[in-house]
Formats: sequence, C-alpha cells, structure tokens
Amino acid sequence: MPLLAAQSARLSARFDPLYSIRLPTGVGPFILAVAVGVVAGFGSVALQEMVEGFDALFFDRLGGKLTSLAGDWAILFVPVLIVVPVIWLITRFVPETRGHGVPEVMRAVETQGGRIPLRIPVTKAIASALTIGGGGSVGREGPIVQVAAGLASFLGRITRQPQDTVVLMVAGGAAGGIAATFNAPIAGVFFALEVILRRFNVRNFTLVVVSAVVANMIAIAIEGDRPGIVIPDYALESAIEIGLYALLGLAAAFVGVFWLRLLYLVEDIFEVLPTSSYTKPVVAMFALGALGFWHDEVFGTGFAAIEQATLGEIATGTLAILLVIKPLATSLTLGGGASGGVFAPSLFIGAMLGGLLGAAFVELAPDQVGPSGAYAVVGMAAVFAAAARAPITSLFIVFELTRDYSLILPLMTAVAIATAVAQIITRDTIYSIKLARRGVDVTEEPAAAVVADLTVAETMSTNVPLVTEDTDLQELTLAMSRSRGTVLAVIVEEGRFRGLVSATDLTAALERTDQNLVASDISVASPQRVYPDDQLGHVVELMAEGDLRQLPVVARWDERRLLGMISQRDVLRQVARRGPRLAGTTRRAAPVRRLIGAVQIEFTVEQESGLVGRELREIQLPEGSIVTIIHRQGTVVIPRGQVTVEAGDQLTILAEPVAEAAVRRVLAEVVQAADAGTGTAIEPSPPSAPDSD
Repeated sequence: MPLLAAQSARLSARFDPLYSIRLPTGVGPFILAVAVGVVAGFGSVALQEMVEGFDALFFDRLGGKLTSLAGDWAILFVPVLIVVPVIWLITRFVPETRGHGVPEVMRAVETQGGRIPLRIPVTKAIASALTIGGGGSVGREGPIVQVAAGLASFLGRITRQPQDTVVLMVAGGAAGGIAATFNAPIAGVFFALEVILRRFNVRNFTLVVVSAVVANMIAIAIEGDRPGIVIPDYALESAIEIGLYALLGLAAAFVGVFWLRLLYLVEDIFEVLPTSSYTKPVVAMFALGALGFWHDEVFGTGFAAIEQATLGEIATGTLAILLVIKPLATSLTLGGGASGGVFAPSLFIGAMLGGLLGAAFVELAPDQVGPSGAYAVVGMAAVFAAAARAPITSLFIVFELTRDYSLILPLMTAVAIATAVAQIITRDTIYSIKLARRGVDVTEEPAAAVVADLTVAETMSTNVPLVTEDTDLQELTLAMSRSRGTVLAVIVEEGRFRGLVSATDLTAALERTDQNLVASDISVASPQRVYPDDQLGHVVELMAEGDLRQLPVVARWDERRLLGMISQRDVLRQVARRGPRLAGTTRRAAPVRRLIGAVQIEFTVEQESGLVGRELREIQLPEGSIVTIIHRQGTVVIPRGQVTVEAGDQLTILAEPVAEAAVRRVLAEVVQAADAGTGTAIEPSPPSAPDSD
C-alpha cells in the first residue's frame, strides 16, 4: 500500500499540467467524448488481441503438448492450469475484478460518481484475457466495458472534470467498448443509456454517441470493417411466423430468467464450500474442462458456435445439449471466481434456443417457416433482453450484426414479449442481482428528473459577508450580526479566500475572553468546498455526510477565488421551486445480503496504528468486506462512515472468503507502516486530486 500511494503521488504529479486545462465552452464535452472514444477504441482492440494471443498460446501450444502426451482428454486441464494465476491476480491485487464487470461499472456510476481506480481496468484486462484465452466460458464484452469505462474515468479525473461529467465519460467508455467489440455503435450507445446510465437526455446521448463512433472507427481502422459475429440475412417468410416468433419470445423469457438464477445459484454454492480460495476455482474449472472435452463449443466466447447456429449448421441434438451446458459452463467459470462477461454467453444461449425451436417449427410447417438460423438470430436478442432487461440494446445489436432490416418485425415481437414476461416473473436482472448484493438497488426506475440538471451555480448565493484575516473579535461580532447568517468568509490580500468563521467558533472565542484573537486565529482554513459546475445532488450528499449547513463555492481552477456560498436554505428553496425530489443523484440502498460463508476478522487498533484518528469512510477495505461492529471501552459503536477510529478499538470485519487474504494484508501493512514510522498505509486521496491506484 505505501508503494501504491507513492506511485499514485508520482503519477498525479506527472499529470499536474492537465489539471489546469481549460476546455472551450461548448466544445469541451465534444473534445472529452472524442478522447474517451480514442481510449475505449484502443483499449478494446488491445484486450481482443490479448484474448486471441492467450487462446493461441494455451490451446494451440500448451493444449497441443498435453494432448500429444496423454491423449485428447488432457485438454480439460488447460482451464485448471490457467485459473490459478487468474485467482492469484484477483485475490492479491483487485478483488473487484472478479466476475463479469458491468455491475461494477454500474455501481461506480450509482454510488461513486464514476470513480474507477486505474488498477481495476488494468487488472481486469489481464485476468479476463487469461480466463477467456484459457477456455473460460465467458465473453469479453463485460471486461471490455469495465476496462474502457475505467480508462475513461481515469481520463476524467486527471483533467479534473466535475462528477456528472466523469459519470458521462464512464458511460461513453462503456458505449465505446461495446461498439468496438461488435462493430455496432448504435447498440453501444443504447447499452450505455439503458444499462449504465438508465436515463435518457440530450446531453447524455450526445457525449455517448460521439464516444461510440470514435471507438468504432478506431476498431475498424485496426481490425477491419467486419461485424463481431458474422450473421446471414434472413427475411420473414409468412405472416404465421409472427406467432412463432412470439412463442420464441415467451420461451426466451423463461430461459433468460433461469439463466440468471443459475448463475448466482452456482456462485452461492461455491461460496459455502469449506475449501480454500484456490481450491474452488480449480474444482470449477476442472468441471468446465470436462464439459469442454464433451463439447468444446463451450470454451471461450463461443462466437464460432453462434455463427454456426445462425447458419443452421448445428444438429438439433447438439443444440439441445449446448442450451443446457453453456449456462452451466459459464456459471462454473464465474462462480469459481474467474473473470469474464455474460453478454456473449447470453447471445450463445439465445442462439441455441432459437435454433432448437426453429428446427421444430420447420418440422411442423416446412412450407411456411423460414430456416432455423433465422430463429437463432432472433433468439439471441430475446434471451439477452430477458436477462439484462435491455430491449433496445438487444434489437440494435442483432440489427447491426445482420445489417439487414428484414427481420425487424420478428425481432421487435420476440424482444418485447421476452422483456415483458421476464419483468413479470422477476424484477431482477443479470446485472442488478450482483449490485443488490453490494448494497445498491437499481430495480426501481430513476426518480422523475425534477432538478437532476441543476448545478451549484444556479443555486448558490453571491452575497457573502467578507472580513479580512486581521479582523478582531468585536468587528467579527458586528459583521456576523449584520449578515444575519451563521458564517463569515475570511479573505487575505488581493481578495484571496482563506477560510470560514462560523458563529459557533466566534462564540467559543468570545467565551475565552482573549481580546487579541483575530479572524485568522479562529477560521477554518481548509473547509469542505464545492465548484459552480457541481451537481446539486453532490452538495446534498456532502451536507448530509458532514452535517454541514453551508459550503463555500470556489473556482475549479483557482480554489482561493471565492465565488459564493451555498446553504441548506438555498438548496431547499431551489427544490421547492423545481419539485419535491432530487432526481438521479441517489438510489435507495438495498439490504446488504448476508455474506454466505463469510470469514470474521478481529483487529485491535494499537496506539501507534496508522488508523488512529481516521474516519471509517477513509479506510478503503477490499471489495467483499465490511466493518460490522466496533467495541470501544466496553461499549458498542455503530460503524458509520463519520466515526473516528480510536486507539484500543476492536474492529470486527466480515469478509467473503475470496477477500480474506486481501483484508489481512491491508491490516498487516498498517501495522508494519506504523512500526516503521511511515504513517498510515491507508492514505485517502486529496479531494481535488485524482488517484491512479
């Protein structure tokens, strides 16, 4: 951790010149969108190249040697051998990269203002490329979304963009990742709007579209103008087929819901297994290898099998087998703790389902029904729509892959029915379940956009009472009474902002009866502050967390330039004008799920510990762990974010088994750092400087 902190400081210093970049008004968002598209495009191409390289290395070379020595059955050991370094990488460095990636991006958007540490996309790219290249039955789209979104987040933070702009850049990165992977920019745009942002407006649409187009252009320039999956053109043969496609949509709804339930059921089963964090993935990948030895189509992304299904080149019996074992293979891969996406497996399952039903329809009415491959094409969209609850994305992904309008009516019919029926069965999606297990509920629709677009500049007051740093107590008292407020702004020479004097601080100074005190002696020199382009929701969060009544507003590029103040009264007045609720700024917290098989860790905070004096929210424990209780001198303290850690506190930490080693390592490094006299090993980043960890 000290090494990471030092690296972060050096990297931040290297990007210091970027902090002063001033983007032209009106052109700024466009420039940022282009930059995000460039980052997403190159990041996506790089990840695809890594996957293809590892696939050739592990299956052509390593797999070839194993099968030549022991026979074809030895191929099942390839996933087992590869998963060990993957789990080491995830457990050792970034537990957040475990799984399929998209929920982590959604969580960053919903609860972290788009902040994704740089270590996440870097580790995710390596872990996912190893998993997919080693035969893991997952897709590369989820990892590409997380990688591109993480790089976009880093770009937004090193240029000190406001929180709402960083969120849009993250969504643009996700759009660019999908666009570059499938050569489908429209689908990428609607994936970002439907799944990541979950709200549509002109500003969101514009930035995301530009990012997707630029990323797609870069991918075409490097890889060529070829769709991610080659699908033939089909047409509606007769009116009766609309009813058959409706039946396909109904079946897709049940299969999609079964698929998402199976995925998390297998994950829960592996969590309760009383084995080590390395034994579980080895068992899971051994089972995957056995399935792959039976039908090697389940290895990797499965794009080749999807293309065969859409061409009608897979036998009916094989379609039925793959429809059963592909969800199981993907669930084993992710449930065991490896890294990869669920987008491609959803398309695979849909293609097998559609091909199977299409073959049955052809047998029943050969003269009125089109080829089974057409149903495989529509099934892809329908199953993904049911599992992800993203109907527009599902429509456009297939539309752009086929580049043909002929199947648009069957697509719309099947997708609409699959989405509606799946919504009736469950409000959960393949992405929302994992978010709910992390305490974030996105199953409810976003609140009405009453003041979602309001900024601090529209709400703040510019009539701020000012005093100089050498103002004495008597003059301060007079100024406070004249202002009829609770705070005074202290300025130094040339009108530079120094800090704030509150009514409470002034009262305490008067009680000390020290007439020599001046404003600089009692002012808060580094108060929490906001910028004029910050969203109003961000202000509400700061006031709630810090129990603050008002905040100074300063220039983003010169924090010693005071522009005004924003108070609780200003916020309430603006809310009363525009509507009853803030929209798009908060989400109802979901009940945090019980950590199945969780490990309980007890830690006593010593006097010399680097944790002493830190607030709990500053302690960045690894993903999958939480402080559940604090014992302090015989009393129990509820572990809220603003609670300050004291010497002698006994912390009880619950951690998922996969995160246990990371938690113990963090705690050990705190002790080692304290013994070495280097201070805390968990150093929070400055509010205004981005981190690159």
